[in-house]
Amino acid sequence: MDRLAAHIVATAVLTAALATIPTAVAHPDATTSTSPVASAPALVKPSSSPSPSASASPSAPPKTGVQPPQAQRERHGLDALPCADAYQVGATAYARWHGEIAFSVRQFYSPKCHARFGFAYAWLQFRVKRVNYDLGLGEFDVTHDAIDGARTFVGGAGGPYFWSSAVSVPDGTCTEGVAHFFFPDDEMDTFTAKFCH
Repeated sequence: MDRLAAHIVATAVLTAALATIPTAVAHPDATTSTSPVASAPALVKPSSSPSPSASASPSAPPKTGVQPPQAQRERHGLDALPCADAYQVGATAYARWHGEIAFSVRQFYSPKCHARFGFAYAWLQFRVKRVNYDLGLGEFDVTHDAIDGARTFVGGAGGPYFWSSAVSVPDGTCTEGVAHFFFPDDEMDTFTAKFCH
């Protein structure tokens, strides 16, 4: 399946999922939200895992000082990842809105859980604009031509860190993390690089 066909499939799957969710949604920066979002059990991030949200902007200075492990997990959204040994595979992809980076999209792999996860992070420069958006996130199974582990986040609820459900795949399966963004004036898919294991 080529990327155009994958985009069409992703759009259909995520639009159908969004259609089942009530439309009354709190703003993403509100303290409470009425939209249902699935949650994942919390586990700890291993110290050897790469950071999923390197910097909030391309020109951000490096952070100095050491933070406690719990603060680092919370800052990078890894406290929601259900497999402690998960690490990023492949390069980060970026979704742009009006010429600026709005999201980082990544794919993680856990050898212990034998699972893959899609991940998206809303950049601060995008969040401060208070744009209402919906997000669908999952794993595109290139080998079997399917989207697995899909989750939807209406109105950005649960952000700025978003995780797909865990996707267990047999050896030899190639996947790409996929995020589908519904912006007020645009919609797009962003795919990570393919990972085969």
